[in-house]
Amino acid sequence: MQKLALALLLSFLAACQATSCEDCLNSGNHYCADTKLCNSPVCLNSITHIINCPRAPNATYDDNEARTKWLPLFGASATNPTMAQKCFDNNWPTMKLSKYILVNCSDPSPILPLTTCAMITAVDTTQKILVMSFRATNSGTQLEEEILNYFVAKKAFFDSGYIFEFFYDAYVALWNGGLSAEMRNLKYKYPDYEVWVTGHSLGAALASVGASWIVKAGLFKPEHIKVLTAGQPRTGDYAYSLWHQNTFAYSFRIVHAHDIVPHVPFQYELVDHDKMYHHRTEIWYNNDMSVGSPYHVCQEADGFYCSNQNADLSWNDHTHYYNTDLDGYGNKGCPKAN
Repeated sequence: MQKLALALLLSFLAACQATSCEDCLNSGNHYCADTKLCNSPVCLNSITHIINCPRAPNATYDDNEARTKWLPLFGASATNPTMAQKCFDNNWPTMKLSKYILVNCSDPSPILPLTTCAMITAVDTTQKILVMSFRATNSGTQLEEEILNYFVAKKAFFDSGYIFEFFYDAYVALWNGGLSAEMRNLKYKYPDYEVWVTGHSLGAALASVGASWIVKAGLFKPEHIKVLTAGQPRTGDYAYSLWHQNTFAYSFRIVHAHDIVPHVPFQYELVDHDKMYHHRTEIWYNNDMSVGSPYHVCQEADGFYCSNQNADLSWNDHTHYYNTDLDGYGNKGCPKAN
């Protein structure tokens, strides 16, 4: 009896001493984020999926760069070509608009009115940067289409899981509407340039898909791509999100305090019982995001951590990032903050 008890104790201690979260989960156990132990008997934050194994990002997030460069990219994609260039002139003078793409991305329903998706490409020949920036949801009808689609269908993303049908179809409409030819042309002209991919809200989901697409298409290598999104909804399933975070070293999802959109659709899908996940790395500002505000570099991709702790959610936080009201920001030429 004593030998059995000793064997069980040794087995438990061996499990607790697994070298990493990944090793722990691969051995069929659970990992405790609180104690940093495998199979910890008492644990408030138990991790059962490798996608949520705590780890620091492989790149460094820069708050000042986000405010001075990425934020104007949000605004530039949300307006017309003239004001898009003004956004650059006011904040990033060496960046020049290359192409504005506007396409019909409506649900095929004969009842709902026409909705469009838009994005821009831009080039900075001084800093050797190419940009793909995608516009956010721009109408109530489009928002309704997105929400309804969450309960309808997903489409395979190459060989790496599934993404929501609306995001897939919207991106393909942009790709076939001029983006494919544009990115191939820019790659030919500027083969060694870095690619920055970004967007807010719907544009954030399309940025995630877009960065992944140009890698799958063999146009750009992931190590030459930077992805930064704001207020991104869950875009794909576990396989897609795991592939994305294992592919891109520089990929940050900015979440403002109680922003509601990063929490939709639900992680657990009520219709098909699939589980949808964010990819890492979440940067969570639990404040007004004014200059100098602290932020959390979140260790899990989509666990009970950082913004997922919030139960009281806000639309106002979704439309305000970096202490800027994004509604109308681009149409004003992205005025520089004082």
